[in-house]
Amino acid sequence: MQLAIELPDELGNELLQQDNVTQFVQEAVKSRLLEVRQSNTQRNTFIKTNEQEHLPITRSLIGILKDANLGVNDYKQHLEDKYL
Repeated sequence: MQLAIELPDELGNELLQQDNVTQFVQEAVKSRLLEVRQSNTQRNTFIKTNEQEHLPITRSLIGILKDANLGVNDYKQHLEDKYL
C-alpha cells in the first residue's frame, strides 16, 4: 500500500537522511501502533476488571454522600431549581 503524508520541512529533511526511509517509517509506525494498542488494552482492562480500583478523582469522592438520604426526586428538584 502506498500512502502520501505531509511533513514539516525540518522533519522531512531529517527523515530523508535515514539510510532506508521506507523501513524506518514502517518500523516507526509499527512501534507507535503497538503503543496505542497496548494503551487501549490497558485502559479497557482497567475499566472492565478493576471494580475496586478507581481513578484518583473518583477515589477522592468515595463516601462523600455516605449518610445522605437522597433519591431521584431530590435530583430532579435540584435540576429544576438550577435550570428553571
